[in-house]
Amino acid sequence: MLSCNSRSKKELQTTDDVKTEDTNKISSNDIEALAFDDYILSNASKTKIMDWQKLHELNTQVEFLKKGDLSFFSANDSIVKSFVFQLKEETPENVDTDIIKSRVTALETKILKLNNTIELTNIPKEEVLMNIKEVLVAMSNLNFQINKKFELDANNIEKPL
Repeated sequence: MLSCNSRSKKELQTTDDVKTEDTNKISSNDIEALAFDDYILSNASKTKIMDWQKLHELNTQVEFLKKGDLSFFSANDSIVKSFVFQLKEETPENVDTDIIKSRVTALETKILKLNNTIELTNIPKEEVLMNIKEVLVAMSNLNFQINKKFELDANNIEKPL
């Protein structure tokens, strides 16, 4: 027997699943709506840490993240952990200070948290966006501290004894 609405329950459920996937998908507009102070490396800082390839690579990945591309941060956790380990190990001597180390450690924590959150399928979109914001803020804070360090070094301010 046929009726006006002859769609099966299975078809309706599939349609609902697609709608749920679409509402949980992170877009560049979602990320642009996040409010935070975004600091980038100054030209002087870029020059002084030119050899720190992992940081430059991470800055590139963060730019992709801002456009809604989560592929790097959703990679296998061993790949992400290995990348962060290399980032820490390759820190140049001119920025190997306690302040910079603490910012890198904070960034590591936020990256691993985002990676774990993305791997889970039942996490609400709002929580994923909050974790993305935490990574963006941590990256911005690291860039700010690097800029600040080289700015203070350039001013050659002597500390009182």
